[in-house]
Amino acid sequence: MITARVFPSAKNFWIGLVFGGTFLLLTGLTAWEFYTTEITTGQIIRSVLTLAVQGLLLWFWFETKYAIIEGSILTYRSGPLHGQIDIHSITRVKLKERLWSGLRPALGLHGLVIYYNKWDEIYLSPADKEAFVKALQEVNPQIVVE
Repeated sequence: MITARVFPSAKNFWIGLVFGGTFLLLTGLTAWEFYTTEITTGQIIRSVLTLAVQGLLLWFWFETKYAIIEGSILTYRSGPLHGQIDIHSITRVKLKERLWSGLRPALGLHGLVIYYNKWDEIYLSPADKEAFVKALQEVNPQIVVE
C-alpha cells in the first residue's frame, strides 16, 4: 500500500479573482454570442475552445497539490503540470521567496523555493508551509531552511 501525505496549495485571492473573472468573462461572451447571432460552425468551434480553456482553469484551481509519497518522493501537480523530486536531492528551502522564472506549480504568491540536485529549483506554495518543510526535513534532515 502506498502512503502519502498530501499538502494542498495556498490559493491567493488575486489569483482566484483572475481565474474566476476569466472563467465568468468567457462564459458571458459565449452566452452572448449564442444569444445574439445565428449558430455557425465557427461559433461552435470557438465555444469548444472556450470550454477547453475553462476546463484548464478549473483543473489548475482544483488540482494544485503536493504529496510526499512513501517518505522519499515529493510529487507536485498543478493541472497538467506534474513531476517528482527525490527528497534526498533537496539541498535547501527558501521561505517567503518568489521565483520569477522557471517552474511554478502554485496558486499562492508567498510560497517557498526548493533547491534540488545541482542547479534545479521549483516554486511551491503549500497552504501549511511549516508542516510541509517539517515533513521534508523528517525525510532529509540535511535540508537547510532559509
